[in-house]
Order: sequence, then structure tokens, then C-alpha cells
Amino acid sequence: MPRVNILKQIKVDEHWKLVSVPRTDKGGYDWNALPEGRYFVEWWVGGKRKREAGGGTAAEAQEVARRRKHALEGKALGLTGDEEESKRTAVHVAVKHYLESVEALKKPNTLRKYRAVLGRFAEFLPANADPRKVTRDDLTDFMVALKNKHKLDNNTVIHQMVIVAQFLKRYGKGGVTKNLGLPERVISIPKEYGDDGLNRFFSACTPEERALFSTFLFTGFREQEVVHLFWPDVRGALNTIRVTAKPDLGFWPKRWEEREVPVAKALIELLAVHQQGASCRFVFPSPAGNREWHMLDRCKGIAKRAKLDETKWDLKTFRSTYATRMLRAGFDVRTVQHWMGHRSLETTMRYLAPAQDVHDKLDKVRIAGVLGTGQLAERRSR
Repeated sequence: MPRVNILKQIKVDEHWKLVSVPRTDKGGYDWNALPEGRYFVEWWVGGKRKREAGGGTAAEAQEVARRRKHALEGKALGLTGDEEESKRTAVHVAVKHYLESVEALKKPNTLRKYRAVLGRFAEFLPANADPRKVTRDDLTDFMVALKNKHKLDNNTVIHQMVIVAQFLKRYGKGGVTKNLGLPERVISIPKEYGDDGLNRFFSACTPEERALFSTFLFTGFREQEVVHLFWPDVRGALNTIRVTAKPDLGFWPKRWEEREVPVAKALIELLAVHQQGASCRFVFPSPAGNREWHMLDRCKGIAKRAKLDETKWDLKTFRSTYATRMLRAGFDVRTVQHWMGHRSLETTMRYLAPAQDVHDKLDKVRIAGVLGTGQLAERRSR
């Protein structure tokens, strides 16, 4: 009979791993033997391992395992209909199976992107299209649709085509995107908030908003890292703030790497005042005490109150402002790379905005044989 195992994703030696749920002496699962984490169900088909999400509780995991076992038993007894079997490679079924197989390896936000991109790809192709027969012409037409119909920029098109290529590789179509003629990647100039804009912005903040956006500015954290910031992550005695996983909320740091970032003492003091009377585990909760999903809206609302151009105010620019100021303050790029949670130095350097206040220094530059500004003014007066 088919065998289905229940696994749990837990942290082992600072890394997230899937481990089997231990059994009791009576053969049942010992649900209390492992720390907090999410469950997954595992089975084997034709010598290949398959996995799907099993939920966050033991009851959910047992239900998923029960349904999977019944499906496998039905298939073993030949109860799968001919029509379903004939459509087993249809693109919409293939997308569903692919997402189930990668669910244990991708974070929730990443999985949502995969689901949206591959859903769009499946809708573009004929209903019963076989992913093993997708051609370069199909992919070229899909790219054109992304550009013209969905109005996506070049970088987004490239990112979505990479996801499609990974999906097709699973079905034996590796390399199909080579020499496809992807659009040129656009590398935008990083933005930085100046002192004048920041002064006006923070002058329009309430005390709570000042604490929130000071955290963005002095940590360089991503939006989801601030959304899932708990009070134990703020280590006042060490003047550091940590990014840690919250498995019960489905949050894991990017690339599964937790980190600890030193911050200015002034920020710790500001958060200490903000914490007074706090009764919620979130540092910046919603009015109902849950996760705050409207931080960008709050940012733009403050900019509007401060009579700033709200279209230029967003959370990512706080992050690039942090990177730029840390590098200009003299911290080496390798250290800033670690603080920002980047994989490569190149990524960190892309956040460094070009200096703006340079004209006074440029006017003082003198090159032999070339007129300086004073000489040019004198020549013009003649």
C-alpha cells in the first residue's frame, strides 16, 4: 500500500530543514517532539519523491496526509479515469503539480509570485497545451503579451520568463529560453532622500510614525522584515535589531538567513518610548493588533501631509538611503552587505546613490590648458 510521511520544517544549527515527525512507542506521531514549524507531506511515485504543504497544525497535516494516501490508493487500484490520465500533461495540471513540488522549498511570498506568473502563462496557452511541446515562438508571443497587453517593464518580463524557464525545465524543456531575445535589463539609478525632504517628512509624523519610519531609515530593513518585527528582536542592551523567522506566520528571511544589525542608540531609545504600554508582540502592529499591511500607504500619507511629492516616497527608497549613508559614512561594503542581507557585493553597490551635492567641488577643479570658471567669467567680460 502507498506510504505517506509527515515532515516538519524546523531550525537545525541556524538552518531550516525538513525532518520526519518522530513516532511514539505505540506507532503514532509524537506531535510534541519537535519545535514550532510548518508541516509537509511526502510520498514517492515511480521512485521520485513528491511533497506538498501540510499546514501549520497537526490536524491539518493529518488531513492532507489522509487525502494524499486515499488518492494514491485509488491510483494503485486503477481508479483514475482515462480522461484525467489523457490530460495529465495539460499545462494547467502541470503548473499545479509543479507548484506543489516546490512549495516546500519556496517562501510564501516567492510562492505567490510563482503562482501568479505560471497562472498567467497557463492562461496564455491553449487549455490542453502540453508543456513538453512549448516552442520558442510560444515564449516569444508570451513575452510580447507581457509587454503590450500587461504593460510590464523589461525587468519584470525577464523575471517572469526566468520562472517560466524553471517550470519548463522540470518537463524536459531545459534551455528553451536560450537565444530567445529577452529584453534588455534596465538598471535604474538608485534614489536617496535628502536631509531637507527627510526633515519635512518626519516633521509631519506622529510619534508612532516617527518610530516606524526611523526604523526603516536606520536599519535598511525590507518591508516584510519590519512587518514581522517582534519586541524580542529589539536588543536594547546590545544596540542591535534582529531579523528572525516567524514560522507560525509563514515568514522567513530572504534566502532563509537570519541576521543581526547594529543600530544607532537614538533609535533604540526611540523604540523604548514607543514600547511603553505596548501589549502586542509586533513592534508595529495594525490597529487590531495584527500585522500592519499598509506601511506604504502610511508613508505616502505622511508625504502628502508634508506637501512632498508622494509619488517619490516609498519604502524601498528608505532602504537605498540607508545603504548610501552607511557607505558614505565609511563602513566598508562587505559590512553593509551583511547588514542589508545581500548575497553579493554587486547588489549592495547598486543601492549606492550617486552623490548630488557636487557642484561646489566641481567648480574648483582645474585642468591644465582648460579655462577655470574665474577665467571664463573674466574672458566673457571683455
